[in-house]
Amino acid sequence: MHAYRTAMSVLALTTALAAVGAAHAELSSAIRIVLQKGRHYDPTDLFLRRGDTITLVNGDDSTIHHAFIEADRFAFDAGDQEPGNRATLTLKEPGNFIIQCGIHPKMKLTLHVQ
Repeated sequence: MHAYRTAMSVLALTTALAAVGAAHAELSSAIRIVLQKGRHYDPTDLFLRRGDTITLVNGDDSTIHHAFIEADRFAFDAGDQEPGNRATLTLKEPGNFIIQCGIHPKMKLTLHVQ
């Protein structure tokens, strides 16, 4: 009887993990949040799929940021972002792209889009 209960517990756990894994897979390609704070992007590297969306959030209390991309295939410019403001970008092109800050030149975020 103990072996049967153990087998049933393992089966229930496996089923629960499979359900959680499926939900996680669906959420993982939705929206990624990138924090702009202390003259840094967090994270500094993102691996994404074509169609993913990133949201840049200015998490500083008094610093303005200005995120932009200049690439051969497309351009993005969030304009000046006051503290607390958000900018959204949906990635439609595959490749490697660098988001820079027009105010803080050392701030860089590398996007790797498949």
